[in-house]
This record gives sequence, C-alpha cells and structure tokens, in this order.
Amino acid sequence: MLKRLSFVFIGFFILTSMIYQPNLNAKHSEFLESIVFPVKNIMSHFYDDWGEIRGNGKRIHEGIDIRAQKGSPIVAIADGRINTISYSESSGYYIAIDHQNGWLSLYVHLDDDINGNDNLGGRDTAFADGIYLGGEVVAGQTIGYVGDSGNADGTVPHVHFEVRYMGKSYDVYDYIKSSWERFERFIKFPKKLGINLF
Repeated sequence: MLKRLSFVFIGFFILTSMIYQPNLNAKHSEFLESIVFPVKNIMSHFYDDWGEIRGNGKRIHEGIDIRAQKGSPIVAIADGRINTISYSESSGYYIAIDHQNGWLSLYVHLDDDINGNDNLGGRDTAFADGIYLGGEVVAGQTIGYVGDSGNADGTVPHVHFEVRYMGKSYDVYDYIKSSWERFERFIKFPKKLGINLF
C-alpha cells in the first residue's frame, strides 16, 4: 500500500511539474521581455561579458557592464521596491531593486566624483534624489548615475548591471539587447512608436 501511494505521489508531482513549468517560464519571459534598458544614454556600449573570468582568474563576472558617459542616468528596468542602497570597497556605491516576483536587479559602481575631485561626491552624486531604502520605483525612473566607484576606479565609466532570480544571477544579455533596440528606436522615431519608455 505504501509503495503504491509513493508511485501515485511521484506521478502527481511529475504531472504537476510538467503543467506548472511552462506557466512559470512564460511568466519569466513576460517580465524579461518588458524590461527597460538600464542606462538613459544613446551612446551606451555593451557586449555579452556575462561569465567572463575576472580578478586574475579568481571570479566569474555575473553581470553585464554597460559603458556610458559618467553621470548618465541609470534607470529602473521595471517597477519595484528599493531593496538595497549601499557602499562597499569592491562594488562602490550600488543599488538593488526587488521586483516582487522573485527577480532582483542590481546596479553597481555608481558615480562618486565631482568635477575636479575624484571620489569626493559620495552618495549625493551616486543616487538620484528621492531614492531611499524601501521606496517604490517605476520602470524608467532614474535611480542613480553611471560612474567608476569601488574597484572600477580609473576604468571606463560603466554600470555593472546584474539580474538575479531567487538569489541566483542569470545571463540576460539577449533581453538587454532587445531593450536597447526598443530604446534606440524610440530615441530615433518617438512619434512613430507612440510609446514612452522613460
């Protein structure tokens, strides 16, 4: 009897997993396909550097570096709540947004400079006005500014952009590329598209 119940339970679990999984994937695709490009600068440059070996072979890069002019606005990729606003020696100033569906976006190496003085800007130059821990943000809202804080000091200004699901980082390059293409089309043909990305 116990053996029979085990087979029934396993069968039910497999069937439930098969039915539930496509819905879960569709939900994820819907979220990722609608994200906004994280930097509001048409001159941004990026490539698929997720998974590159960094730190003299000691770590794997779990994000995408988006290069842009220092001080370019960094925007929320989707609606959510500010989960983290912080500073560390390696990350510099950074911010994370909880999108309340298992997804979290992370923006690292925000600007800490003021004209003529490297690293003296601090939080005032890193984060946008009105951004605070627990605050709600909407897709396209400015949350901070591109820089080179932390261990990026002296490199080309960029934002290390990362997307995590349930705490694990994922390569979302294709979705970022699509969001860039939508942004680029909007900048070039705003009236024809009839949409507002920011």
